[in-house]
Amino acid sequence: MPTSARGEGRARRPLGISRPTAKIPSADEIWKWQNQLVHFGTRYTGSVGQTRYVDWLSEHFTAIPGFTLKRDRLTFNRWLARDYSLSITTPTVADPRSVPVTYYYPYSGKTPDVGVTGRLVDLGTYPPPAQCLSETGSTPEFWAPARGAIALVRTTLSTFSLGADQIATGGYGPGRSSAQAAADYETYAATLTNPAWQGIFNAIPLLDAKNAGVLGVVCAWTGMPDDEVVNQYNPFTTPYPSASGLATLDDDGCPALWVGDSTGSELAQSAATGEATATLVLTADITVGAATETLWGMLKGSGSTGENLIVNTHTDGPNATEENGGLGLLALAKHLVGLPTRNRDLYFVLVTGHFQLPQFTRTIPNPRPTVGNDATSVWMLDHPDIYQRAVTGITVEHLGCTMWMNDPVTGTYAATGGYEWGTTYTTQRGNVVNAVNAEQNAYLSAVAEVNQGGWPNFPTATVLPAATALYVGEGAPLYAAGLGTVSLIPMPTYLLQAGDAQHPEQLDLDKLDKNLMYGQILTFANAIETLDSTQASTL
Repeated sequence: MPTSARGEGRARRPLGISRPTAKIPSADEIWKWQNQLVHFGTRYTGSVGQTRYVDWLSEHFTAIPGFTLKRDRLTFNRWLARDYSLSITTPTVADPRSVPVTYYYPYSGKTPDVGVTGRLVDLGTYPPPAQCLSETGSTPEFWAPARGAIALVRTTLSTFSLGADQIATGGYGPGRSSAQAAADYETYAATLTNPAWQGIFNAIPLLDAKNAGVLGVVCAWTGMPDDEVVNQYNPFTTPYPSASGLATLDDDGCPALWVGDSTGSELAQSAATGEATATLVLTADITVGAATETLWGMLKGSGSTGENLIVNTHTDGPNATEENGGLGLLALAKHLVGLPTRNRDLYFVLVTGHFQLPQFTRTIPNPRPTVGNDATSVWMLDHPDIYQRAVTGITVEHLGCTMWMNDPVTGTYAATGGYEWGTTYTTQRGNVVNAVNAEQNAYLSAVAEVNQGGWPNFPTATVLPAATALYVGEGAPLYAAGLGTVSLIPMPTYLLQAGDAQHPEQLDLDKLDKNLMYGQILTFANAIETLDSTQASTL
């Protein structure tokens, strides 16, 4: 059971292995950093919040003795929402009635300040059950009835089986063997309902809607309470609905908003009269050539192996956990700089662009098959000599997550009282096949030692990509390039939520646990030391 995020818990020792020169920050200090991150606000790619976070990280990394920091400036076409709303007019109600909106659809489009107005047309569920006439895998015919109108579409329930795309190889849980923990994870991952899946696996094709002459789209969540779907920045993986896939000042795209399940049903009833009119407002600022930065740096190793380890994460995100991995990297750098020996050079990479992946991904040459190629790919191809000398990539994402789910009995969204699964890809290098997975062993040994030292890091599962080659998170490009990987990627239901309805300014800070966050950072510190001292031939 998680301790309070602000609770102290029982006495704990800082690391499983005592190292007098280690300078690991305390759990309290890292939690202060976490609160500072929340103070920056949402950190969408290229936003003021992300820029402030990057500057703060830069200041702290620069202060580490012996740490060499660099900043790569990148440009892209930025879209940032300013205001959004939805109202409806019916023959029985002359004045426009405000409709509750859960959030806007990122990079969908823009309207004038007064919005766009048209007849509300209910198109039913997307995707449609029948094969479309085009037989191209696209569905332009679906949108035709809403030409010159506002389209209402119901999304399919965001349920997905991670068990079909991951092979659980081990794990850790109190009183459970590694095999038992893996089996527990497989049961958990067999069927998951998570708002994130909607955008990742079943995004609404707004370009089709635009090409069909639709003025705007209202997307209705299904099967989840409003408290779960409110303020979900979803999707974050789709391009702007234009021929180029880029937001430009002269292209309005196809503005879209999200509403909750019950609101979607009410709108469908209004649309059924054929006389309901909707006004959709989504104002946004579009900046062509906007600047954003990737931070990266290095701690020189004391050995002469010519090899390195890459520790990476990203800096953009909507809330307290997505992405707080940079805080973990900062703590790790402060710790590792104090060790008497580092056999390999340690590169720390904090990339931008994770929340606008269509503009921040590149193809890794001769890739190991993988579904997923995140923003770290840009940095890798800008600095190919670094990743080509790397033996292992260590990815730190989404620290400290507790588990929140929709209670099927009460229909409410609430904490379960436990921690989110610490799903971690642990893969060997692409050009070696060893009987023992050293990456997995190093990580699970570190997990066990940290838990035994009194800091929580459970339940944990180590996984491999299955035949579908799905690899989620910023570890994917490192895996594609053939590196061994240790990549933490918990997937809480609030992963894309820009704060809840009650206290949006907290950005879901209350859903994180300080002690779990610290236990996960200690685990990485332990695992990195082990991997650094392991010969490349066994990785």
